[in-house]
Amino acid sequence: MKLKQSALIALLLIATLFQVQASHAVDTLNLRDQRYCEVLLGTGGFILPNQLDVYNTIGLNECPEDLWSRLNAKKIKNENRAKSAILNGPRHWTIDGFKNSSLQNVEIKNFDGLAMRKAGILKVSLFDLLMNRKPYRIHYVSRKTTVVFLAGQKEFQLIDPQGQVYFMQSYSLEKEDQSLASLENLGSKLNLPEGWKFQVVTLKQDFFLTALNSIAEVTQDDLKNTYQLAPGVTPSDF
Repeated sequence: MKLKQSALIALLLIATLFQVQASHAVDTLNLRDQRYCEVLLGTGGFILPNQLDVYNTIGLNECPEDLWSRLNAKKIKNENRAKSAILNGPRHWTIDGFKNSSLQNVEIKNFDGLAMRKAGILKVSLFDLLMNRKPYRIHYVSRKTTVVFLAGQKEFQLIDPQGQVYFMQSYSLEKEDQSLASLENLGSKLNLPEGWKFQVVTLKQDFFLTALNSIAEVTQDDLKNTYQLAPGVTPSDF
């Protein structure tokens, strides 16, 4: 059975990056607007895989388009004897770094010349693999990594009907050619559900986003940009 890439899988990957079953501790900084991409190899399970081995370019390169564009998921699947192969990206970070992050394996693996490292293992259910979720749905993912946003930077936020604030963590190039500059006008492009708002703020001080009880609440907008809830934060805090 052929496994297609879904917005949900990309969403779960953002929320688990650098921390799932990981063993090599690092602090990752200077990520803002860095481009990256990922290859996900599906393993385990009976017919569909029950886990995804996540490889990405972070810290090695910025996913050059000439290398990324020639990757073939079917070829990668066969070469690695995997049950599936998913190409995720390209994406750009809107965060400044991670604290308490880690890598599953520091060894470099090449996919047709594109260097990546194994960042983690994502456990997935049959429901996750088959259901392509709509934007603005909330998903709950285990996460211990702290996300760093530095003072003076512009941040892009969703506000839900309850006044809870979600910080954008990365923007996608999959549906539209976006940039940090274009994100300032993103609100006019989004088909926001009733009661939801989009805002751009400039941080007056560093902000450290840590999931409440190690469970991150994450969502995506219409363009597959990814956000995480900042527990206890309100729009008036900015």
